[in-house]
Amino acid sequence: MENPDTANQEAKQILLSEEQYHEIAQELDFLRGKLRSQLVLFGDLSGQLICQKGDLPGADITILTALLAGDFSATTEIAKLLGQENQFRLHYHEGSRSNLYISSLTDQFFLAVIFDSTVTLGMVRIFTRKSIDKIGRIIETNFEEMVKISNIINSEFKSYVTEGLDKILG
Repeated sequence: MENPDTANQEAKQILLSEEQYHEIAQELDFLRGKLRSQLVLFGDLSGQLICQKGDLPGADITILTALLAGDFSATTEIAKLLGQENQFRLHYHEGSRSNLYISSLTDQFFLAVIFDSTVTLGMVRIFTRKSIDKIGRIIETNFEEMVKISNIINSEFKSYVTEGLDKILG
C-alpha cells in the first residue's frame, strides 16, 4: 500500500517553465543587488541547485546546495523532537566575515543568501521575504497551470482508453 505522504509529495512535484526560470533568476538578481550579497541561490529540498546569482570562489555550489538541503532535513528532525508541527522556516548562520540566511519557500524549495556582515539582518529578512513571496507566486501560477493541463490530459487519456477498450471488448 502506498504511503499517503509520499503520494502527496509526488502530486506536488513542480516543474518550472523556461519563462518562470528566467523570472526567478531576475528576482535573484534583484535580491542580490539590494543586499549586495556574494551569492543568492534557489534550490529544492532534495539538494538540486535550480538557479544561482553570484559565486563563492573556490566553493562547489552544487555541494553547497546539497548541504543546505541537508540542513533543512536535520532541523526538521530537531523541530519534531521539540514538538514543532512544521519545520523551521528559516535558518541563520553568523560568521566572522559573512552570514548565511536560508528560508524555505514551499515544502520543496529554499532560498539562500550569503551576505557581508556589514548588511543588517533586518534588511536581509525584509528583502528576502519579498523575494520569497514573489517567487512563490511564480511557482504557484505554474502549479495551477500544470494542474489544469494535467486534468485536460487525464480526461483526454481516459476518454481514449475507454474508447479503445470499448472497441476491443465490444
